[in-house]
Amino acid sequence: MANSKDPVPPVWREGALSYSTGLTYDTAKKMIEAAMVEAKKQGLLMVIAVADAGGNLVAFGRMDNTMLASIHIAMDKAFTAAYGKLPTQAWRDIVQGGILPALFIHERWIAFPGGFPLIKGKQLLGGLGCSGATAHGDTSVARAALAAGGFNTEDTDAILKQLSEG
Repeated sequence: MANSKDPVPPVWREGALSYSTGLTYDTAKKMIEAAMVEAKKQGLLMVIAVADAGGNLVAFGRMDNTMLASIHIAMDKAFTAAYGKLPTQAWRDIVQGGILPALFIHERWIAFPGGFPLIKGKQLLGGLGCSGATAHGDTSVARAALAAGGFNTEDTDAILKQLSEG
């Protein structure tokens, strides 16, 4: 327990009390770096945000000259993916299909492609948000980030297939 001379609890000082659910800064940084490499390869300017399971920012990357609106959009895609436990594009289909009224949705909710939950096993670790390009660009850059973090890319693959057929 903390005392009056040192108000910081020893367990905090030792780093033994973590809010993390398994998503580390190092993993998030690898994801952002891979996303930036993919964006450059495609000639895109992107913002990439990685959030923890509570939707709080873990790491963030913004390429030079990326549209400023993409900053909050990427963060909100990561938030939506974490809170909603689904790719952000799925929320568009849910709202447009009348399954859930739009009034239910939080003000930060983003319902277009580029946001993906970060799931390992049966645990939600956080969310990823990519913004700055088209639906295809945001999704393909997100795919590179997910792969770099060791996360499943089935959702991105399905969306990319749907976009190429559509």
